[in-house]
Amino acid sequence: MLLISIGLTALATALCSTPAKKAERLAVVLTALGLLPSLAGVLLPANGQAAYGVGFYPHTHFMAFVIGLVSLMVQGYSLRHFDGWRHQRRAFQLLNSLTLCLLVYATADHLLLMGGGLLLSNILLARLMSLNQKWKAAEQSAWMALSYTGAGSALFVLASLLTWQAYGHFSLEALGQSVPFTATSPIIAGLLVAAALAQSAIWPFHRWLIASANAPTPVSAFMHAGLVNGGAVILFKTLPLTAQFSWTAPLLIALGLGTALLGTFWMLVQTDVKRTLTCSTMGQMGFMVLQCGLGLYPAALAHMVWHGFFKASLFLSAGSAIKAAPNAALALKGPKSPLVFLFGLACGTLATGVFITATQTWGMSHTTYALLWLCCGITSAHMAMAIWQTKPSLKRALLALGLTLGGALAYGASVSLAKASFPAIEAPAMSPVYWAIGLALLLGWALSLFREQLPGATQARHWLYARALIYSQPDAASKTLYRSQYRP
Repeated sequence: MLLISIGLTALATALCSTPAKKAERLAVVLTALGLLPSLAGVLLPANGQAAYGVGFYPHTHFMAFVIGLVSLMVQGYSLRHFDGWRHQRRAFQLLNSLTLCLLVYATADHLLLMGGGLLLSNILLARLMSLNQKWKAAEQSAWMALSYTGAGSALFVLASLLTWQAYGHFSLEALGQSVPFTATSPIIAGLLVAAALAQSAIWPFHRWLIASANAPTPVSAFMHAGLVNGGAVILFKTLPLTAQFSWTAPLLIALGLGTALLGTFWMLVQTDVKRTLTCSTMGQMGFMVLQCGLGLYPAALAHMVWHGFFKASLFLSAGSAIKAAPNAALALKGPKSPLVFLFGLACGTLATGVFITATQTWGMSHTTYALLWLCCGITSAHMAMAIWQTKPSLKRALLALGLTLGGALAYGASVSLAKASFPAIEAPAMSPVYWAIGLALLLGWALSLFREQLPGATQARHWLYARALIYSQPDAASKTLYRSQYRP
């Protein structure tokens, strides 16, 4: 089934390389047809095995389905976005080539095949970002993206070669069964972690993502929904190689948490829609890596999928968002009254209970799932307050309650499915460090809600706003300051 999906994508790529009429629309049809075999592999799972360098497992079929669905969304939008442009055929050829490389990368069981798919994907991304070669700012953005992600891909390939030298094979399936310690094991783990951090734009490798707003809208959607998530795929697939070292988890936790806070804070001070979404992606990638560091890999995989669909839809509707009113929820404003705060806490508590029930983790309060419960409660409580206090009424209260409970149920169900697919991955026990992280998250949320009541809040807010705006600026060469600098 998986080979059929890959074959149909390869056919769509080849079709876009010919002068055939309406090749773009036929490529979209082939992409849609390619979803069916992948979906069949998810709904009718067989005994998984690896062959021809590809892993034929339910989760690889699911990843192929997600990649194909995102590609279908992007290509459908691109039919209108690139309509009449002289490079339309070239854009579709690159989009389908990128889809093919991502399918190989996500489903590969062979380390070199996976590394080759990642490297080619990043090269194609840079080419898509600089489709308009007359626009110097876009070319600078593409160069920065290729510099960071290309270096990460090279590190992954180097780690693959060292793995072959140490263990005599490139098979991920074999590594999942036995990974004896060797002299090069720490080097391999370090290279893999660095490759994942660079791919997902985790600080200090975030500059390329901040400068990527010049990409065409469909390319931005594909990048934020697909390629940036590639770091989690690296961490998940190479878990046997990195989990044997005690330093990997603290590193991922520290950098993930820092990136999540930076990206979220920077998002709040942007005045440009695409840059706002870019900083949001940075924060989400930080949270995803934080989950990996906490050993919550099923939650990280579920988060990756939900974020991919959500961010793709946001980028593809960015044009409409420009005309829309500002989203009051993004301001992280505090409750207007104690009743609103209590209502939010009640919704957050109920949503957390729904999430725990959906994930079947009632007896796991001693593990890092407790931190996931906390994040679910904070998110649900804040969402409920933001929805209700805009227009307080019984109807809005019921809407807030329904959305929070429904969101918790959907997210919990996806985490539960990921846990069932990978039962060998267990969450670690809570430690004083993990409890401190939970307390810091709770205090940070409280400070963001009640910052207006703090002494000196106005001066501190102005200082933080200025610093956040300064440090979140992209590379100067990737900015277009005057209309004359843009040449279509």
